Amino acid sequence: MPAPSVQLPRQLFFATPEDRLSLARERFFERGEKPLGLVDEAVLQSWGRCLASGLRTQQQPLAQRVGPVRLHAAMRLTRLLREAAAPELQRLEATIAFTASRVILTSPDGVVVHVTQRPQGAEETVLPALGRVGIDLSEDAVGTTAPGIVARTGRGVSVRGAEHFSEHVVRTHCAAAPIHDVHGQLAGVLDLTIEGRGFGFDAYALVASHACAIENRLLQLQSPELLVLSFQADPALLGTPLEALVGIDGEGRLRWANAMALRLGQAAIGQSAEEVFGRSAQSLLSSIRQPAPQPLTLPNGLTLWSRAQLRRSDGAGPLTSVPPPAALAAVVDIASPAAAQAQPPEQAATPATLKAQRRRQIQRTLDDCGGNVARAARLLGVSRGLIYRTLREVEHGPTDPNGNTLARG
Repeated sequence: MPAPSVQLPRQLFFATPEDRLSLARERFFERGEKPLGLVDEAVLQSWGRCLASGLRTQQQPLAQRVGPVRLHAAMRLTRLLREAAAPELQRLEATIAFTASRVILTSPDGVVVHVTQRPQGAEETVLPALGRVGIDLSEDAVGTTAPGIVARTGRGVSVRGAEHFSEHVVRTHCAAAPIHDVHGQLAGVLDLTIEGRGFGFDAYALVASHACAIENRLLQLQSPELLVLSFQADPALLGTPLEALVGIDGEGRLRWANAMALRLGQAAIGQSAEEVFGRSAQSLLSSIRQPAPQPLTLPNGLTLWSRAQLRRSDGAGPLTSVPPPAALAAVVDIASPAAAQAQPPEQAATPATLKAQRRRQIQRTLDDCGGNVARAARLLGVSRGLIYRTLREVEHGPTDPNGNTLARG
């Protein structure tokens, strides 16, 4: 009696990465199977979302330029991001100048707000259409790409060749990393893209490093009159993408911290400077006189090197001398009347000054948000009612908590 036939498993090792991706696409798109281990999970989830939204792999991706209103909103929303990114974009573009790669910066929803010109000698057929300011690179518009996945999930990723959803983009390789703001929200996406051949270097490591540097600079630009403390175990790492950063408010508490600070200092948003660093905010503030890094011993016994700065509210740069204790309290919606009254008369900020600072900050944020009160309130961490009352005060004079106009004194 002949032995029953046994079906041998498919080849587990592939001659080329293209063979592996070809099998993954066959199993996913033709058989409806999930090719675990063949493709990154982030890519598989993106493929699934693209199919669910009605996209088809045979479709040419739409090089759709958003309308003027959305583009204007994207440029306004990313104004500070682009300011923070400018020096890093120059360095990154110089680094990849002879690699036929492009640098792309997008808004949080995937609209291109900066892109390098077509590199000399590049073998491009798709990128001339997609690599333009105003093009929507979101997942819904062009399918699976690295910037589209990051805009959707907020997590860095590389997408190589046939990992792209559309069959028309399989000669493209891209790597993208997120950039976050002081509220931990996605502020933008930094992407490296090449067409016609692979990068030939670790593109994700490069783009992630520059995205981290941009994020650190953005955090500082978004922190007027907050004490910004940078620290690391090695003073040579201060001012690099590897530095830890925290922003400390007028109540001496951490308003934000970058990822390195959360790991290195075991810090948590809302903790006091005393709890995290073993020193009061005013004690840390006194070190802004020192241009050189200063030793900082944490409560757990670890000694780090730190540098402190306090940025001006007018954006003119960091302060270079120690301000009075009330200076840290002059932050939008943070300084309490009790804290101001606790200062000596010559040091306490006047109510008029605090209100003026609050109005200026609210107006700036509203401008950045294109007049969207709800978004401005989220960015500032205040209620929409406070913003509406402030706007009414500018137009009609001061109001009570119920919104009734008070007589001018």
